[in-house]
Amino acid sequence: MQQEMQDQPIVSSRQEQKTAIAIANPTAGSYTQRQSQIEDTMRYLREHGWDIELKLTQAQGDAGKFTHEAVQQGLDVVVAIGGDGTINEVIQELAGSNTALAVLPGGTVNVWARETGISLDIMEAREVLLHGQMCRIDLGKVNERYFLLMATIGFDAEVTHAVEKNPVKRLGVIAYVVWGTCFGFGYRDFHADLKSEGKNKHFHALQLVFGNTQLYAGKIKFTEHAKFDDGKLDVCVVRSTTILGRLGILVDFVLRRPERRQWVYTEMANTIEVRTSKAVAIQVDGDPAEHTTANGSPTVIAVVPDALKVLVPQHLPEALFCAHKTHSLTADKA
Repeated sequence: MQQEMQDQPIVSSRQEQKTAIAIANPTAGSYTQRQSQIEDTMRYLREHGWDIELKLTQAQGDAGKFTHEAVQQGLDVVVAIGGDGTINEVIQELAGSNTALAVLPGGTVNVWARETGISLDIMEAREVLLHGQMCRIDLGKVNERYFLLMATIGFDAEVTHAVEKNPVKRLGVIAYVVWGTCFGFGYRDFHADLKSEGKNKHFHALQLVFGNTQLYAGKIKFTEHAKFDDGKLDVCVVRSTTILGRLGILVDFVLRRPERRQWVYTEMANTIEVRTSKAVAIQVDGDPAEHTTANGSPTVIAVVPDALKVLVPQHLPEALFCAHKTHSLTADKA
């Protein structure tokens, strides 16, 4: 009984003031199409006791700079207005700090919002900022770069790199579908050596997925056993197969058929060293990163437990969390 009472959030009768900044890209569709809603949300939060300033980025790296300053100033919250790429830039500075991440979604896919149950409607999502809860979650890390959702090596990372360099990126999801189709039938597999828990495994692979969460591209679950607070990453190796087999992989995973498991190898691990036979593209949280080193030093993927403080809805999907590490927003003074 005592343990059950400890697990219940403590609710205060008043709304505590929060110090925060909100970060948005004024040239992005997430801002230009919702500017009035964003400005109204800033007023709404101030009316409810928040001391919040809207900061608009002007150059690459500004989101990270603003976040770094917020952490140095000891602000309570950084609100990322945008998609998963914006969130990834912000968490590079939030990792290991006591400043929490909050989100007003506005990106292409918004995986973090979909996973945690944050509405894609800003006018509804802002209620999480007032009535949500604080908790700490794990982050993943590829060499020195953090990821919140997942990192991949191989096919989809090559697509991400290609789209990033092409004006077709402005088409959003359509761009990835077109390029993915073009790459899908001609992409050559690669040899990958994975070392984890002191054991070595060898694969001919199309793609390696390292998940801190479950949803891939907002629809597919390659890492269906991932949890945000278990101190592990869910690893999924998509094995090489024929051209027709690649179509089967896609169909099986989209429809979540039991047969999908024949195409992959999965495991849970806290640190994985990856060596590849050629330089292979990497992406983190949907953004292009570096490449692996051909037959050289390993790419190290690791989990960093309890690295990020987040502001999320009161009711979270049980499948994504394994421990009760939450505190109500109104009571959390950290």
